[in-house]
Amino acid sequence: MINENATLLEEIYQATKMGLEATQLIIPKVQNPRLRTEIEDQALRYQDMGAKAKRMLHADGRMPGAEKTMQKAMLRGSIRINTMVDQTPSHIAKLMMNGTAAGIKGVTKNLDRLDGADTEVKKLAEDYIINEQKNIDELKKHL
Repeated sequence: MINENATLLEEIYQATKMGLEATQLIIPKVQNPRLRTEIEDQALRYQDMGAKAKRMLHADGRMPGAEKTMQKAMLRGSIRINTMVDQTPSHIAKLMMNGTAAGIKGVTKNLDRLDGADTEVKKLAEDYIINEQKNIDELKKHL
């Protein structure tokens, strides 16, 4: 059960790290004040949820895994290329929605296969998924 807890918490932690990285990279490119505020709020939620996952890992005597530098580099390159020509609110919203959907997919996959994880850990995963779905709903308004 502890391994399942750690696996699910690690997935949440890594997803929030990637989400935070994406928001920090894209915020300087956002000209629309409403969209910028929504993405800044999203970044704060990533920080909060990532900190919770990290605390829960520490409580189990574990440390979060190393940063995935290749994924981070690919994210940076993708954002740089995808915003070089098109920085419209709809394009930025689509980029953010794609990343958000990837986070949902990873956490959902692990939540579904790790039945033995503690209720508290599952709840954090479910909260992450609900929060990400709300982010997508907000971003859709910019399409």
